[in-house]
Parts: sequence; structure tokens; C-alpha cells
Amino acid sequence: MKEYFTEAIVLDEENVGELDKLVFLYTEELGQVRAKAKSVRRITSKFAGHLQPLNFVKVRLVEKNGLQIVDVVTSDRAPKTGTNLGLLKFVKDMTFEFQKDRKIWLLLKKFLKNPSQNFSYKPFLETLGFSPQFARCAICQNTNVVCFSKTEQIFFCKRCGLKIPKDEVILI
Repeated sequence: MKEYFTEAIVLDEENVGELDKLVFLYTEELGQVRAKAKSVRRITSKFAGHLQPLNFVKVRLVEKNGLQIVDVVTSDRAPKTGTNLGLLKFVKDMTFEFQKDRKIWLLLKKFLKNPSQNFSYKPFLETLGFSPQFARCAICQNTNVVCFSKTEQIFFCKRCGLKIPKDEVILI
């Protein structure tokens, strides 16, 4: 049985069964991980408040039929803004489990702890290997790209991006 103690950012949570949750974390040492939190939906659970999206936590994980959370404490909390929640969803969708990336970790910490008015997904896309610098629109081949589709992993210009459902694209 392996045990990990690490700092993490809570990306998302999903209800599983009657009392449990599946918690998505991003860590510096492991990358994105899914861990089960047993009985966290009980009224008396001590973990419930710590496992909310946007929390920076120190967590102890045990590998037993997948990862399970056995200890957690919140060290900091990022402000709950639409940009921050969108960033968490983006990182969850665009990263793979157990594929650590120190640059993504550092970018996440930087942007969540110091929210700025002029936030851009560009550094995240570049770190993931999707640099918009030499990209072309997937439909009309225009070089002035302003949106990126997470599902298709392609770029669009402003005109063509309007044709794509809003929940599938992000503005660069």
C-alpha cells in the first residue's frame, strides 16, 4: 500500500454512491489525480469543507483499490470567480491523470492566488503544447486566432468561433 502526502488544488468533485465523493486534485508531484473521499457527505464529516473546488489543501492519499483521501487540511482558498472556476475546468479537461507538469502547477498557483484583470489561457495552452503563435483557424485558415476548442483541440478565428457552442470554446 503506497501513501502520498502532497499539496494539491481541488479541481472538482462528483457525488458517488450515497455518502462518498470522487475528488479531482492537481498536485505538483503526481499531476491530476482522482481520489475517493469516503463518507464525506455525512453531516459530521470533517473533510467536507476542505474538499471544495478552489481550495489549496495538504492531503494524504493512500493507494487502496485506487486512491483514497485519508487526511486533508485547507492551507489557502482562491476567490470564487467565473474565471477561476473556468480555469479549474480547463485544467481538469486538458490534463491526464498521473501526468505531472510542474509548469502547469506553478501557473495554477500563480493565477489562482493572484487573480488579475487581464487573465489569459495562452500560457496554459503554450505549456500544454498548443501555442497560438503559429496556429490557423481550422475552418477558414485565418492566422488571427482568438478561440480554442478543448474537445477538438483546434483553434478558430473570431468569425468561425461564433459558430461553435460557447461551452466548447475558450477565448485566448
